[in-house]
Amino acid sequence: MQLTEHVHLLASGAAGFDLSDPLDCHVYLVRGSRRSVLVDAGAGRSAHGILRKAERTGRCPDHLLLTHGHADHAGGAAALAEELPGLRVLAGAAAVRWIAEGDEQGLSVDRGRAAGVYPADYAFRPCPRVESLADGTEIDLGGGVVVRAVETPGHADGHTCYHLRTPAYQALFSGDCVFTGGRISLQNLHDCRVPAYANSLMRLAALDVDALFPGHHEISLARAGRHLATARDAVARGLLPRSTT
Repeated sequence: MQLTEHVHLLASGAAGFDLSDPLDCHVYLVRGSRRSVLVDAGAGRSAHGILRKAERTGRCPDHLLLTHGHADHAGGAAALAEELPGLRVLAGAAAVRWIAEGDEQGLSVDRGRAAGVYPADYAFRPCPRVESLADGTEIDLGGGVVVRAVETPGHADGHTCYHLRTPAYQALFSGDCVFTGGRISLQNLHDCRVPAYANSLMRLAALDVDALFPGHHEISLARAGRHLATARDAVARGLLPRSTT
């Protein structure tokens, strides 16, 4: 599904548009004139379909940018890396070891299974090829299309958003940090940290953003800065925005 000139939605599960396995987050392909990247990997059972859809856009990705390590976003990293041997898998430093080792406690997969979010037979496959991505790292996709990593802890340690600049518009891939309407995702997990979350929301609101591409739920294709401002304004009043979870 093509969303803009440069962005395609390749997968989306039950908390989105039911395009792929129910466990999947939104998985995006971002294309420039020379190269393309994936943002997030889904839970792992849609890897083959994701790559076939990427091929149909005319260019296979050479980077996989993970917003964080939760299984609905990073569980498919190992399978995608197997199918694309040259794929570089990148994530925020705090989540790299958990993803590389398949540490289900670090990634809270055990809590997700206990809550019924993941089925009893779900297992997070380790992805040893994952590399650490520093805050501010830019990936030039060609034709004035650039993706920049923005460190945004709070929902989970190592959470990273990706700010997209193109000649015509700017966008934010926000993972589970912020959603339309300024909503957020607070969970009773070991690395969900309210003060860090508040700081991340303030940081994102300073970005120039036309479109918002979150990890679940609705997508905003115009005037998306209003969603970030809504979250910022709640934080500025000493409150927390409404949580989707």
